[in-house]
Amino acid sequence: MLRPFLLLLLLTTLLFSASAKHELDGAKKNLYSSSKDKQFRAYDTYKRHYIKALINGDVKTQKRCLDGICIAGKKLRIDVSDYEKKLSKLESKKTSQQSSAQKTKNSPATKTEKIKPVKSKKEKNVKIRSRHALSGFTWEGNALVLDFDFTLKAKDVNYFKLRPEGKKGYRYIFDVNAIVYKKPVIKHKEIKRITISQYKRDTIRIVIESKKELKPRFKRDGSSLVITLGVSKVLAPKAKQIPRVTKKNKLIIIDPGHGGRDGGAVGFKKYLEKTIVLQISKRLAKLLRQEGYRVKMTRDRDKTLSLKWRTKFTRKNKPDLFLSIHANAVPKKNAHKARGVEIYYLDPKKGSKRSSRLERKENAADYKAMDSSISKLFSATQSRAKVLESNFLAIDLGQNVVSRLRDKKYKVKDAKVAGGNFWVLVGATSAAALVEVGFVSHSKEVKMLINKRYQQAFAEGLADGVDQYFMNKERR
Repeated sequence: MLRPFLLLLLLTTLLFSASAKHELDGAKKNLYSSSKDKQFRAYDTYKRHYIKALINGDVKTQKRCLDGICIAGKKLRIDVSDYEKKLSKLESKKTSQQSSAQKTKNSPATKTEKIKPVKSKKEKNVKIRSRHALSGFTWEGNALVLDFDFTLKAKDVNYFKLRPEGKKGYRYIFDVNAIVYKKPVIKHKEIKRITISQYKRDTIRIVIESKKELKPRFKRDGSSLVITLGVSKVLAPKAKQIPRVTKKNKLIIIDPGHGGRDGGAVGFKKYLEKTIVLQISKRLAKLLRQEGYRVKMTRDRDKTLSLKWRTKFTRKNKPDLFLSIHANAVPKKNAHKARGVEIYYLDPKKGSKRSSRLERKENAADYKAMDSSISKLFSATQSRAKVLESNFLAIDLGQNVVSRLRDKKYKVKDAKVAGGNFWVLVGATSAAALVEVGFVSHSKEVKMLINKRYQQAFAEGLADGVDQYFMNKERR
């Protein structure tokens, strides 16, 4: 009975692989083209396939995509330092494995030398400015004035001109370090098209297309970008406000882990997980409500809740997003080593030693109380689309939290993102993630976790990640 299904699955996999190879071959041709437009298309293709390869665990495709991203970044003057580090790690890991295998083959008795990873040049990370947005635009004579909700600096604006091959007309492109919540419609009778879109998670792209050649000039005026296009004046200019993403219809459930009789992890100097995660969760809920989201919490005080109750509560409310907030801990002998933010998404097919340990810890409270209906629910709700969206959510949360904390001068490691089996995430029919805010067992990290400023910065990073996720989801 299973053979036709397995054959169909194999055929689908082969077709998908062939399609991906075809797209990557096309990206390679575009990468070495003299057209910037084609180079940008190659850059986007490599990034898209890198995420898919990351999810599928395809290391070979990851390396190929990272190579392409780094080459395109240099050609287009885009900061790709994070991708260079990832590529360096992959290459050093491969070199280490090959060296180890060779030495074992030639001289088994000889100790394997430690190979130091190749370090990429240190470059400043581009800060994710997910709360800095385009707020409106207006025409002033023949100048297009774009208003932002922050003061523009020289490094925030990048301008270049493109003449697409084989096409008539011109393109004038402005990249600005900001976000746009909804694509505005800007018209002028002498200009073919003016579009504004979210090019990257922290960059909007303004494209002015014209059949005839223009000589645009631009200047920064406080929080405004003034672009003079050299066309006839616009009569009776009217200011246009850019509406933000409709957030009032987005429901987010925040689940502070443990509570009441269940204190969760007991850390350095007896600090309890349940207290720290509740404090961070309350701050996050306040920020999201200020942003316009609807927010529900499984608990807003020190209260005992079962995993079964949390799952049913989430299932009943059908949120657009579910976040379970927890804190980590390890035995005393390893307490001085383990630290950092870890974010997990529900994926029954994936897991690691680390996630397995956490699964036992987080599911242990009333694992036996899970009845057969919950077990069936677990199997029924794990569509690949949900797993994929949850993975995207976890990535956005991790990047934004780390960026926000570093922006506040806190020294933190890159967030770890992984899949695992967590019962508390089962009830969510949409994207869901379990956030481990840090290790209460680490003497220094727990001092940050109980600090109000650190908690606020952490909550801001999570809120940034939520904004980023919904914004990216609209583009997918």
